[in-house]
Amino acid sequence: MNRRIRSFHLTRPAASAAGLLLLSGLSNAVAQTGAATPRPPGTAHRAVMEAARSLGPVKMSTTNSGAPLLTGEMDGLMYGIFFSGCDARGENCEDMRLVSYWDEYPVQALNTWNRTKYVGRAYLDDDGTTLDLWVNLLGGLSTQQIVDVLEWWDVAVNDFSAYLKELK
Repeated sequence: MNRRIRSFHLTRPAASAAGLLLLSGLSNAVAQTGAATPRPPGTAHRAVMEAARSLGPVKMSTTNSGAPLLTGEMDGLMYGIFFSGCDARGENCEDMRLVSYWDEYPVQALNTWNRTKYVGRAYLDDDGTTLDLWVNLLGGLSTQQIVDVLEWWDVAVNDFSAYLKELK
């Protein structure tokens, strides 16, 4: 069963690893030029919200840490979009994580999903099964790129729902 979105502070281990690689390159750039290269602008959560409305109703709120959070519904399935690395206005976000929560399913079934599907990572956490998709927003995304990500997310969530129904 798809459950409502819960609010939490987003951790970013993948982003941390990428950040270490970026910092090593950045330190070389600073050593060569004497100044840090400015970070490219990210994507605003409002642009994502506008595009998400094509999938169904969407609401904007914030997480406990004040980061933008979108919650929506598509084809009767709930999902959330957590943003991180945003400026004080919620603009220029570094990344977003699309999530959908489900009852607990066997880890073997989730491993099968992960081996056979390219979009949507499934795993167990303390509250059940999570399907997510992490998207890098540095450099910004065009409206068409945002729409493409959301369309892939729609396919992944619906396919995952059908996959879980087959398991019962």
